[in-house]
Amino acid sequence: MKFLDKQQRTQIGFSFVMDKLEIITSYGLCEKKNIRPFKASETMELTHELDNLEDIIESMRSNTYEYDKIEKIFYKIKDIRNSVKRFSQGGTLDEVELYEIKYFSILVIELKNILDKLYLNKEEVRVNSLDEIISLLDPQKNGISTFYVYDEYSKALKNTRQKKKQMEKEIFAAKTDEESSNLRKQRLDLVIEEEEEELRIRKELTLEISKRTELINKNIKAIGKLDFLIAKANLSLSYNGSRPKICEKMEINFIEAFNPEIKEILEKGAKVFTPVSIDLSSGATIITGANMGGKSVTLKTIVLNLLLGQMGFFVFAKKSQFPILNFIHFVSDDMQSISKGLSTFGAEIIKLKEVVECATRENGFIALDEFARGTNPKEGYYLVKALCKYLTKFKSVSLISTHYDGVALDNMVHYQVTGLKNVDFDALKKEINLNKTHSVEIIQEHMQYKLEKVSKENKVPKDALNIAVLLGFDEEIVDIAKCLYEEEE
Repeated sequence: MKFLDKQQRTQIGFSFVMDKLEIITSYGLCEKKNIRPFKASETMELTHELDNLEDIIESMRSNTYEYDKIEKIFYKIKDIRNSVKRFSQGGTLDEVELYEIKYFSILVIELKNILDKLYLNKEEVRVNSLDEIISLLDPQKNGISTFYVYDEYSKALKNTRQKKKQMEKEIFAAKTDEESSNLRKQRLDLVIEEEEEELRIRKELTLEISKRTELINKNIKAIGKLDFLIAKANLSLSYNGSRPKICEKMEINFIEAFNPEIKEILEKGAKVFTPVSIDLSSGATIITGANMGGKSVTLKTIVLNLLLGQMGFFVFAKKSQFPILNFIHFVSDDMQSISKGLSTFGAEIIKLKEVVECATRENGFIALDEFARGTNPKEGYYLVKALCKYLTKFKSVSLISTHYDGVALDNMVHYQVTGLKNVDFDALKKEINLNKTHSVEIIQEHMQYKLEKVSKENKVPKDALNIAVLLGFDEEIVDIAKCLYEEEE
């Protein structure tokens, strides 16, 4: 998958975002189902989609009442696509289907009247009047949405119904069973006659409606598009999203980006999400930091927002810029291949082969989260360093998180998670000793997840050793570890 498989999309929070889209109509759900990233050759199309979304957002901000009315109309709209398909293929509509077509046409006019006042002037969401269909299905001109094969359609139908009504009166007044039976037989003949005439009329009505098939389908498409755009606009307004700037250079910049799913989880625990600000360009960029430092969150946040932006959404960031990418790959140790019998490392290697093949052919984005964590540490270090060096050959942007020291080369940008670097260690240890049952939560509260750009000489903070001490690990073991580390240095 060039733009992540279903499991990976769930992993980065994409499925969470899609579930937040408040789509009302079945036509809007169809638009959502068919979304895909825009291709590198579709810059104009992506820009146009972002223009539409921006205009809808601005319109919604100043026309709340009108959009509330549109929402109410959307809730009334039924899916008539099966009926459209039937009459397009020569089938005859029944009374229920004719009613639904009539009601749909009435709602389209209501929607059109609102949109005309909003002056959106957007072809994709322009609905066209279906007055002719309403006139066809409302011969009495009473303006109500119900439908019946009215007497006005045919003198023969009217006469038959009058005879049937008279016959029913005579049946009711019949004095003998024989007389009643004879009258009922005559009534049955009239019923058959009535049904045949009604069928003829429904065929004529269906034929006339079928001549407007293209117009109906255009309205269905416009309603779906409008519903989807409004849902995207509501999502952006709810999370204070922003329009990404689409550039041609292989440069990716985010200022205060966030991941809604992770942000919501943290807020439920009364914690604050640290926004991600990062500048990336062709080649490899390294993020180092100990476990619990938020490196995985950073990668998921960047991947999520890149995918959303390339699908025509506003992103969850104060400001952003990136090109249209030919692929987005995210490799972590939490992959479906593991459940198929492969080790963590084996699954990563298989996925990485696919990633490298993409990078040799096209320009895209590669995110590697703690690659080679599941193998021998020494081998893992050299593999990560070799991979980083190899990825600098390509124009693709690669972002690699690792806890290994010294993998960043001179031509690589290196970010470091602040972690516990600026924390008063003794004060934190005292706080934990007073409340040992919540030691992990206390550490997390003091952990600083901000990214700092550093030089390759900067070493990964020894937060792992510090965390071990804070959690009550035997200090003698920690001291031995520190000595071994210094000897290695």
